[in-house]
Amino acid sequence: MFSFLDMINSSLSYFNLDAKLKSRIYIGIASLGDIYLVYVTFRLFMNHVWLRGFLYLLAVLAITYFLYLNFVFYFLGKTSQLDFLSPRFAKITGQKFETSGNTTQPSFKAQQQLARDLANNSNGVFNGADTIPAVVAIDDHEQRNLQEVVDSLLEQGIFVNNYSGLSDQEIVEQYAQTNQPIPALNAGSVPPYFELVHDPLRHRLEIYIGMNQMERRAVGHIVKIGLTDAATAHHRYQIYLANLAVVGGPNKIPGRRGSTIMTTADYGLNAQVAYRERQKE
Repeated sequence: MFSFLDMINSSLSYFNLDAKLKSRIYIGIASLGDIYLVYVTFRLFMNHVWLRGFLYLLAVLAITYFLYLNFVFYFLGKTSQLDFLSPRFAKITGQKFETSGNTTQPSFKAQQQLARDLANNSNGVFNGADTIPAVVAIDDHEQRNLQEVVDSLLEQGIFVNNYSGLSDQEIVEQYAQTNQPIPALNAGSVPPYFELVHDPLRHRLEIYIGMNQMERRAVGHIVKIGLTDAATAHHRYQIYLANLAVVGGPNKIPGRRGSTIMTTADYGLNAQVAYRERQKE
């Protein structure tokens, strides 16, 4: 019986199925195995094999419990109030877990709109002709600060890890076109507060972000603006941070047979600066 179920399970790996559909099929396969265990447990008790029957009974209860949790999640699209294990595993692995009492999440379009609104409300609207990309460097101290700020924004729902709404199949297809991993952090993740500060001691343009100005942290510094190094550009022009987005972090790449693999990476920053010539006094 178990060899038969294992053969079916192995055969599914040859098909490029949607992850949700594949999970539903696995639930069906596991249910057949669970029914078989119920039969074996019943026969053991009938034959007065009490110890082995009791162990099989515990296995049946555990498998049935996990089957129930997966059925509720993959068939009903929600989490069960009886699921007390997933939040603990999520806490250990660092993943965010949503309970059944907190299932309302903003859509990807709503999150993108929120990011744009935050950017506009924080730093105003700049004429696109006056902005230019900047190269940002991040040292170890700034990287730790950036990680902590992103974790806080994820915890509070400002940032969302949703792979920009892409399914595993779409991630595989996009990777084939770009040869770039797909970050878990949604595209256009703009922090609620960001600013550019000139540090006269280290002679560099420091980027600060946070939930607000009171909680800001240094997360990177600009080393080049366009083709000009930051020090020269700052001497010639007044520099303003026009737009900033957090990029990188944990991501997915294609695995075998249409599946995906999660890998880790540091977060980075995409910055756009506005400038104008300094007024001669």
